[in-house]
This record gives sequence, structure tokens and C-alpha cells, in this order.
Amino acid sequence: MDGIRRKRRGAAAIGAALALAAAPSAQASTVRSVSMAEMVARAELVFDGRVLEVHVEQPAGPQSIRTCARFEVIEVLKGAAVTGPLELCFAGGAVPGLRRVVAGVALPEVGERGFYFVDDLGAPRVHPLTGWAQGHFRVAPGPVEVVTTEDGQPVVAVEADDPRAGALSRGVARGARVAPPGSRAPALDAATFAARVRALAGE
Repeated sequence: MDGIRRKRRGAAAIGAALALAAAPSAQASTVRSVSMAEMVARAELVFDGRVLEVHVEQPAGPQSIRTCARFEVIEVLKGAAVTGPLELCFAGGAVPGLRRVVAGVALPEVGERGFYFVDDLGAPRVHPLTGWAQGHFRVAPGPVEVVTTEDGQPVVAVEADDPRAGALSRGVARGARVAPPGSRAPALDAATFAARVRALAGE
């Protein structure tokens, strides 16, 4: 009987270990609120681009899993000119049998177009964008290509700052005004958003 119990305990331990290896790895994240002016000033590169390709890498162990996206750079709004596709890597992703999830990191998808505020091109980070979601604006396709926040809220104005915002990020940079529910305020088109960002970079 003791031998059977030991075998059962061993099998249970192996099963638990395998379940842990296959389960998502969630990591909590707290991000400071940043203003549009601060974000433009801090970012090494700000560009309008489109995701061409996405692949997942695992350099060393489950906690190193990252998703890397290759971007077509349509226009540089701040920073040095970019020749050829640009690659940015985000913590998280899935490989066979393992998945790493980092709260607050939205992984890019092929075909997505947006405006990206890149913190530092030379340093690997959990999130490559300044202020995480705050430095990520999507461009919604349509007859008029309008700009939204990362989570799809239409951006109706871009100002240098909004001092009323809290100390912790809610996913939208201070000064990027979004349309309240039920509002008919028109969202900014991509060209107007780009012009406002260029103006902030020159202020």
C-alpha cells in the first residue's frame, strides 16, 4: 500500500508541475500617468506605422517569452529616419506548451496601423513604448482614418497636458482627450493627429 501511495503522490506532483508549465503566467503592472508633452519629449522615436509580421521568441526560459513585431514605418514624427522595417519586442506571447501574459501589454497584430512612441530603441524592455498603452494609438480603417487609444476610444483632441488626471495611468496619456460615451465630437484623423504630435515635438 505504501508503495502505491508513493506512486500516486509522485504522479500527482508531476501532473501539477505540468499544469503549472502550461498555465498562463500573469504579471501585474503599475504604470505612471504621463502627459502627451512628456511622452513626446521622452520618446526616442515617434512614428506612424503598420505591423507587417509578428513572431514569438523564447531566448531563455518561460519568463523570457516575447512577441516581436516588424513594422513598416510610414512616417517618422520624431527621431532619426528609419530605413527598412523596424522591429519592436513586447513581453508575453505563446510557444508550444507555454504562455506568458503580462498585464497591461497588448500584443501587436498583423495589419494593425497606429502611432507608436518608442521609449528607447537600444534597450530591451517589458514594453517598448513610452507609458505602455499611453504611447500606443491605433488608426481605425475606413473612409476617414481616425485615431483611437489602444483600447479603441476615439481621440478628439491632443493637448500638451491635463493636470486633472491621476498619478497612475488609465491607459490614455494626459492631454489625449477621448470622446465621452454618447458624444458626437469627431475623432481626429491620422493627418491631424500627426500634425499635433509634430507641433508638440517642436514646442
